[in-house]
Amino acid sequence: MLRLNLASGTDIRPASDGWVNLDVVPQWPGFPPCDLVWDARKDRIPFPDESVDEVVAGYLLLHLAPYHHPRVLREIRRVMKPGAKLQVGEVDMDLALKRWLDDPYDKSAREMIWGEQGAHEDPRYMEFAEFDKHCCGFTESTLTYLLAGYKFRHIQRVKIHAPEVWYELTMECVK
Repeated sequence: MLRLNLASGTDIRPASDGWVNLDVVPQWPGFPPCDLVWDARKDRIPFPDESVDEVVAGYLLLHLAPYHHPRVLREIRRVMKPGAKLQVGEVDMDLALKRWLDDPYDKSAREMIWGEQGAHEDPRYMEFAEFDKHCCGFTESTLTYLLAGYKFRHIQRVKIHAPEVWYELTMECVK
């Protein structure tokens, strides 16, 4: 089974379970390296057509300007086998914006809307600050609409994180 973890960041998944971790940053400080360096803004996914059983794209789209989304979603569809599962995790802007409007000094809400941008305890993160900005956001309806527009089916919202991940917007669908 071949599984891709796109924009893996610090969420490095085990090769023993079939995962290949791709990220624009070779290794985030304090975490294992990704398996393949991949820049979603310009690189093809380096796998053959219809060769992948599962794709996870956690916080990928929000780090890309919207004009990159069509190419990236076409690439994801290209590598997925028919019936393969796609899980897309983003920040729920309905929740993040309401929380920030209630308290514009809420650091957590601010970072969910605009990204950390290098504001991290570990100064080594500054090297990668350009990749830790949020370029866009989604609500459940806008993410569903986007995925449906690329012919993903059986789109549903799921909960995969602990309750303290208050901003979670995770959608699963199939090709």
